[in-house]
Amino acid sequence: MKMKKMGLFFLAASFSLPVCADVNLEPLLNKVTLQLRAEQWVTTKTALVNVGVNAAVTDQGIEKIQNDVMQKLNKLSDKGEWHIVSYNRQLDRSGLESIQMTAQARLPQSELANLRDKAKSLSKPGETFTIDAVQFTPSDEEFREANNTLRNSIYQQAKMEIDTLNKQYADQKYYLHQIDFISPPIVPMPIARNEVFMAKAAGAAAAQPLSVGNKQELQATVVLASMPDQVAQKLARNN
Repeated sequence: MKMKKMGLFFLAASFSLPVCADVNLEPLLNKVTLQLRAEQWVTTKTALVNVGVNAAVTDQGIEKIQNDVMQKLNKLSDKGEWHIVSYNRQLDRSGLESIQMTAQARLPQSELANLRDKAKSLSKPGETFTIDAVQFTPSDEEFREANNTLRNSIYQQAKMEIDTLNKQYADQKYYLHQIDFISPPIVPMPIARNEVFMAKAAGAAAAQPLSVGNKQELQATVVLASMPDQVAQKLARNN
């Protein structure tokens, strides 16, 4: 008997809940869907420089050559932070350790003048330095800053659309319901093209810094929505 009373209590409680608890409000919204777009040039005055290092040493000279390479890279330019991004070591037929490294740093354009000649002057028998590539692409940080600016531009466009709708339909009270960003992939300038430019830059005298950039684009699908007054009032009464 007690179980029956408990069952009746829960059944009555479920019927006493507001009607809106089981109502999907999504179809009741008045929606406006927009495709918004923003773009800007992401410029940089630095270049990503790749230096190839080839060396032949005895097994005992491995540690010394690594320290020597870092010192010489800083002589090549101390205006950037050098990182070894690849390292390969193998025993050649003469019994020496053959080492190939690739070092990378982002350098200002003022450091690119005569870069090939500088690398050549650092070389010696058994240890050579070559400029493999110079990529004039913005840094990850520069791309992130540009992306933040583009998102803010999209937000401002959406706000202007909301203000316009609320001015035209004052009783609707539109708001930002949903926003989905679509960012096209970043396509850096191909290395082959950079090498042509690099050959000129590395062998020429220092010139006025030139801003080189990539066009960054951001798109967004924006949904603005409002709830008809009569529905909002009915839900308020039910609550």
